[in-house]
Amino acid sequence: AQAVMDLGATICTPKSPACGICPWREPCKARKKGTALELPQKTPKKPKPVRHGTVYLGRRSDGAWLMERRPDKGLLGGMLGWPGSDWIDSDAPRPPGTPPTSADWKAVEGEVRHTFTHFHLRLLVKTALVPDDCQTTRGHFLPAADFRPSDLPTVMRKAFDLTQSP
Repeated sequence: AQAVMDLGATICTPKSPACGICPWREPCKARKKGTALELPQKTPKKPKPVRHGTVYLGRRSDGAWLMERRPDKGLLGGMLGWPGSDWIDSDAPRPPGTPPTSADWKAVEGEVRHTFTHFHLRLLVKTALVPDDCQTTRGHFLPAADFRPSDLPTVMRKAFDLTQSP
């Protein structure tokens, strides 16, 4: 097995096979067919699915942001982010999310686009000025002095950045 691996690493290389000095040149089907330079062929990558979701960026008049910590296990585990909907695989219209509190939520123009290892994500971003005494179904308010966009995971920072665009 090691000899075959050495052969592939030194003589039968993908970009410049040395067929003239190869000990397998006589039985080699690729050399006989003239396809040695075309091998190995990579299998085409499967297209990544696209998932859709919604995030809610709520802020009180004192500047505190409505944030939630993601579950410890799973994507972005244990990280701080914006409350939002599930991320659904869908070619259909974006699934509606349930806002974390009652407010006049308005969709921001544009969307967040982010690619993870196994899927592309498209997020609708909604913002609202929420009442200081509001009750939330999830999340907590982070004081303005403790909020740093750079502490957010990239996809959540993109959502924040979209709200900061003129």
